[in-house]
Parts: sequence; C-alpha cells; structure tokens
Amino acid sequence: MILPPISTGGRAAQARLNAEKAAQHPQPQVEAELDLDDGTTVDVARRFVQISDEMSAALTQFRGRRQFELKSDALTDSFERVLEDDTVPKARQVLSLARLADKSTSWLLQMVRSLFPDDSDLALVLRELLRRKKLEARTRQRLEMLLQTVVAQGSPKRMSAGINSALKARMSGTSMAVRAGLLRETYRDFIESDSGPVSCYQDWIALYGPAQRSAVLAFIEAALLTDISAQDPSCSHVEFGQLLARVNDLKRLRSADDLFIRGLLGDALICRHNPDEPDWLVFLFGVLTYPDDLDQLLLGVLGERVLLSAHHERSTVLHKVRRLSLQLPAPLFVDEQAPLRLAEQFTRLADIAYALECIERRRPGGCS
Repeated sequence: MILPPISTGGRAAQARLNAEKAAQHPQPQVEAELDLDDGTTVDVARRFVQISDEMSAALTQFRGRRQFELKSDALTDSFERVLEDDTVPKARQVLSLARLADKSTSWLLQMVRSLFPDDSDLALVLRELLRRKKLEARTRQRLEMLLQTVVAQGSPKRMSAGINSALKARMSGTSMAVRAGLLRETYRDFIESDSGPVSCYQDWIALYGPAQRSAVLAFIEAALLTDISAQDPSCSHVEFGQLLARVNDLKRLRSADDLFIRGLLGDALICRHNPDEPDWLVFLFGVLTYPDDLDQLLLGVLGERVLLSAHHERSTVLHKVRRLSLQLPAPLFVDEQAPLRLAEQFTRLADIAYALECIERRRPGGCS
C-alpha cells in the first residue's frame, strides 16, 4: 500500500502537535536527537561515511599485515632445516643478490657463501627460493646456476647428511644447550670415519664435556635413523648397516661406562681416594686401549695418596677396581687378548698388595 504524500500545511500542523506533546511528556535525549534538521542529518551522514572509510582502511591494513605475517611464518617453516641464524632475512639477501644482472657467478657464489657458509644450508635456501612461483626468469636462472655450482663443488654425502640430520640437531641442540650446527658436523664426521667406539666416545667428551656423552650418542642414533628413512639418504644400505653396528658398539660402551662409573663412585672408600668422574673415565678408556699400562693408569687416577695409605686399604681399593675392570665387555678392548693381559696385570698387583699387607699385619707366627 502506497501512503499519500503529506502536504506542507500538514507537516506544520504535525510539527505543532509534536511540540505540544513533547512539552507535556518530555522524551529522553535519544528521541530528541531523532528530530534533527536537514543540515545536521547531512553532517551525520558524512561522518558515517568517513567512519566507514576509516574502518575499511584499517581492515585492509590488518589483512595486509596478517598476510605478511602468514607469509613470513610460511617462509620460516620452509627453512626449518636451515641451521644458520637469521635465515629469513639472509634468504631475502640471496634473492636480492640474484637479481643483480651485472655480477658474475663467482662473485654471487662468494657473497651467498658468506651468508650461508654450510653447503646444506645454502642448498636448502636456494631450492626453497626456486619453489617460488613469482620469480623473474633471469633471477630464476641465476639461482639455478648457483644451486648447480654448490651441488657440484660440495660433498654429496656431507650435504645430504647435513640436510637429513638438521631437525634432530636443532632439537638436541636446544635440550643440550649447544649449537645445532656443531651437532650436525659431529654426525657428518661420524658417518665418514671408521673410528672405534672408544675413540668416538673420547672425541665427544672432549668436544661436549663428560656430562653430555649420553646425549650426544642419543642424537647420533636418532640422526642416523632419520637419515636412513630420508628421501635422499647420505649413505648406501651397506654403509648404513655398518654405521648401525657401530652405534650398537657405542651403546654397549655407554652401558659399560654407566656400570663402571656408578660402581666406583658408589663406593665410599674409592671416593675417598678420588671422587672425580672425569678421572675415572680416563682410566676406563686407558684400560680398554692400553691394558698393559695398568700401573701408570692406576697411579694417574689414584695418585700417591693410595701409596701412602695402609696396605689393607690399598688391597681393598685394588680389589674393587679389579672386579669392575674385568667385568667390562671383551669386544670393547683393543684386541681379543687384552682382557687376559689385564687380568694378569691385576693379579700381579694383587699379589704384591697382599704380600705387603701380610708384612704390615705380621705378628709372631706370621700371616696366615
């Protein structure tokens, strides 16, 4: 239904009637504001449009910032296996360098290597940049050329090992409070060396400290298993089999180390002569590697204090060390005959200690 138009006279009469009603029944301020004149209505409309524009601009800015944050987060996630610090800004620098058409490949390579010295990191960054859809043809070509050069000049085994072990190195580095890059390099050295378990163990202790030796071995094992299942593994099946055998040898050494050290440091008499774990670790490795030098090894770990102690006390200390040493697994020794030679050395020293103890306790009638 269409309402008939209201005449000018009708509007005036209606206005007077409204004024009389308003005088008799005052309305709240909100209703009074509804009776605005035309000029005020225009101002309100303009203000409303202005507010709408400001809100739209703010929303656009927020969306833009959010999209930038999402892109940055995605970029960070794609570089999670890159262990170099400040990866994202450095990757942007690599992209900017690749856009310099007047620079030679050798100059570009030198510059990007200064940003990412490790080949695994650099290869990952270049590959990730090449995955970008919006990339100028010339820039893409230069990035591809850089990647080909890095791959050709680097060691395939070390590069793949570095890429595959990066996440484990990052996690272990955080828990151990050491640089992830150092752990990655330790894994590379492990797969390239043929050192025995004692030598590896000693190297790790020298590099990370005695307290971290078990954590380093746990990282090496985790990194190796990750490398084996990677899309581009660093070694062949045969090589991985040999590496797994070496890890098992290291785990055997870790168990023997734990039993040996706990057995010694849990003895009050032993601790009275030397309570320091690092000294006993040196003795342990010495016994496994140089069993014929037992005299010097004992003197090094117990010092002259044991020589000045009572003979019966010296015999007790020697017996404890002998028992724990001869319980060490035979495969850990330097050769098959080493445990036998070590036992002979301990027997010789035990005989001497017993003879001296008898002299010390000698009474009329001798030592029974």
